[in-house]
Amino acid sequence: MRTLTFGTLLLAAASSCSVSEQVKDKPTGKNVSAEALENEAYTLMQYRLNFVDEAKLGGQDILFVRQASDIASAQQAQLQTALKKGNLPLQLKMRVYARNASPTNVQLKQLDYKILLDGKELTAGTTGLNAQLEASAIETLPIDVTMNVKPAQLAGSTPAAFAAGFTDFTAANRRLTVQIRPMYVGASGRQVPATAFETVQLVTAKKAVTVK
Repeated sequence: MRTLTFGTLLLAAASSCSVSEQVKDKPTGKNVSAEALENEAYTLMQYRLNFVDEAKLGGQDILFVRQASDIASAQQAQLQTALKKGNLPLQLKMRVYARNASPTNVQLKQLDYKILLDGKELTAGTTGLNAQLEASAIETLPIDVTMNVKPAQLAGSTPAAFAAGFTDFTAANRRLTVQIRPMYVGASGRQVPATAFETVQLVTAKKAVTVK
């Protein structure tokens, strides 16, 4: 059910990623250039993060693990053994929804992302390679992660504690966050990167109400 409502949630949102200083002027007049229209489109782009679709640690499903005790003792021992052997794979599947809120088609060269756990970078990558974002349309950009968890990333904790609340996006102190940095390419071939990584909001994020 949660994935069926993402279109409505995105349409109600009004958040967009900041882009470089060259993309700040709103085009006006009948003879506006294609470049100016593209610049405006980039400023109107909206991104939202879906909840985690799949999460496995050492081959064990941790999607609904909210505390260490949710993992049976025997499974905890297996995870600990895998960590000591240096073979504790973490697999994640998520989705970023990209909404082009402008009447101009946008070419996304790539969407760089960073995944942070407890405020520290866990891994990074790129998705949305050469995605065509049509005017007023929403596209799904997958984030698939496969990495080997190292003891240093557990900071002296256990694999079970590492997994606890990992995918809980409803918690007040959400552990997992994703930052993104889109790079666009115009019809003329010019590349327009964002200036910095920004935290992408969840599909459930509501539009802020301005009190006058």
